[in-house]
Amino acid sequence: MSAEQQWIVDVDTDSFVPEVAERSRDVPVLVDLWATWCEPCKTLGPLLEKLANETPGRFVLAKCDVDRSPELMQYFGLTSVPSCILFVGGQPVDAFVGVLPEAELRAFLDKHVPAGEAAGDGDVVSEARELFAAGDVETAVMALEAEVEEPDGDPRAGAVLADLLFESGDTERAKQAFASLSEDARETAEGKAIAAKLSLAEGAADLAPLRAKVDADPKDVGARVELGKALAAAGEAEEGMEQLLEACMRDLHHDDDAPRKALLEVFDALGTTDPLVIEFQQRLSVLLCS
Repeated sequence: MSAEQQWIVDVDTDSFVPEVAERSRDVPVLVDLWATWCEPCKTLGPLLEKLANETPGRFVLAKCDVDRSPELMQYFGLTSVPSCILFVGGQPVDAFVGVLPEAELRAFLDKHVPAGEAAGDGDVVSEARELFAAGDVETAVMALEAEVEEPDGDPRAGAVLADLLFESGDTERAKQAFASLSEDARETAEGKAIAAKLSLAEGAADLAPLRAKVDADPKDVGARVELGKALAAAGEAEEGMEQLLEACMRDLHHDDDAPRKALLEVFDALGTTDPLVIEFQQRLSVLLCS
């Protein structure tokens, strides 16, 4: 397989999650949203392909024809092409609209992947995720703890450390790891995700009485929000989001917009590329615009 075949791919709505979201856990993926009728796209496209092929493995260029996948433009709230979104670790981390000069494109990439470094080489965060997935939790945690101590360590390491501790069931250590994060680290996609997971965990509760409370008074928006958050905390994300969306439909502004804020919290916890999140974001958008 040639470098171009390996590092430049075509994606659409159906392949977006595996080719972009999941693949970006191993290597940064730059999504190029373009159209055949767009003249600026014809300028930007070759520049991006040139950069993708300069250092094979540094990042993947995922090209998406928006006429074939208009849902993606709507999902990301974009109205013009070309538009580019960079995914790292399963999350969008940066974006730009329009054509940038080559020097600015290089600077854009350099913020997230050191120039000349093949993505995945020495990426402690990706390696730790792989170790965790393979069941070697202790080694994954130790690697991230060491990375956090490095003066120039990966800014995602602390948030991912908290996330892996949380997923392994060690909630107290996860809270401690999160508490030590800098403000910048908390603003990363990984930081927002673990913040949402910890917040949802605070809402964990016995589901039976909460269901009974909602059944007894379906108009009780506060009870429905409690149930939705508890369901999400228990791993029943889809049912939880259904309850929260229903709460939004009954009274969007209840208790200082609590239904909408709770739903957005679940979105952050699951990640913006989760198929369920995409579905419920679209449904929430319809409600907000109605």
